[in-house]
Amino acid sequence: MSHSAVDARALDSLTRDPRKAEAYRHDPYMREALTSLAPALGTDALHRHTFVVLKPDAVAGRRCAPVLGILRDLGWHPVAATTVRFDPLLVRELWRYQFNAASAQRIALVDPLLSSGPSLLVLLEDRGTDRELPASVRLTAAKGSAEPSAARSGDLRTRVGRVNGLLNFMHTADEPADVARELQLFSYQTGWAWCAGPLLGTAPADPAAAEETLRTLLRAAEAEIPAHDLRLDASLDRLAALDGPWGARAREAADPARIEEWLRLLRRAPLPDGDARWDVLTVLTGWIHCNEEGVAPLIATTPAGAWRTTASRRTEETDGRTEETGSRSTPHPAPKEATAA
Repeated sequence: MSHSAVDARALDSLTRDPRKAEAYRHDPYMREALTSLAPALGTDALHRHTFVVLKPDAVAGRRCAPVLGILRDLGWHPVAATTVRFDPLLVRELWRYQFNAASAQRIALVDPLLSSGPSLLVLLEDRGTDRELPASVRLTAAKGSAEPSAARSGDLRTRVGRVNGLLNFMHTADEPADVARELQLFSYQTGWAWCAGPLLGTAPADPAAAEETLRTLLRAAEAEIPAHDLRLDASLDRLAALDGPWGARAREAADPARIEEWLRLLRRAPLPDGDARWDVLTVLTGWIHCNEEGVAPLIATTPAGAWRTTASRRTEETDGRTEETGSRSTPHPAPKEATAA
């Protein structure tokens, strides 16, 4: 007897990772996504479209407009937008297959960080010239790692000034299968009407209206989340001038080696309001260890080379390595960031 109602070949066009395909066949969100996005499955919509989530730290750091500008220059154009608010369940289900490798420190911090305000969810159409790669795969390769130690000079996160492993500003889906699954997860909060036109073909594309919607949402998000420099030293100095438990912690424990004292305070005391909230988050995200050493995520990021056809076989750089890749011999997936943000 099968343990899945999803056909064994149903995800062949959506992922190049057989382990992911098998896991997602048993994933309830993927099963629902195949129904919700049925009109798109007979087209190239899930290959031409992807999304970017601009998280609260992108809003606080005023990185949203620069990110969107670079995306447009590289061929990804907004065609729909809405807002989403992260809660603990959404975080854990979105990163269900990577959260196992996140450190306990990261897990303690991710909810206060992502719940600090609205995130912008922006559907993108890929108008670039590389038609062999799905939009999501091309964007994942261009985005770069969340970790500064793995940064490349030209990647998107480097260009907008990623701060550390958690203040990395954006989330994108790795492959078309992830676009489908994650949009399904977001849909319980956002519904589908916001993206049905371009993605499901229910209405003609209206780029001007999409851009105006995005500008309106961004203004509202920036009105809710104060601008912040996200500088660790400056944040410590500002906190040290405050009364209350967070001011005391900054004066008495201004040392990364005492991060656990800060995290214990985080568990029992509310974050301060306004700018001071982001001061605390900047310090904490700068001092924690993000990943569990020696623990790999359940599902890793599939490198772009896995999507290349044999005819266009080429040498590609993947996570700092140069390797020959082609679709007939799937390369070993590059390690996925054990990220919950």
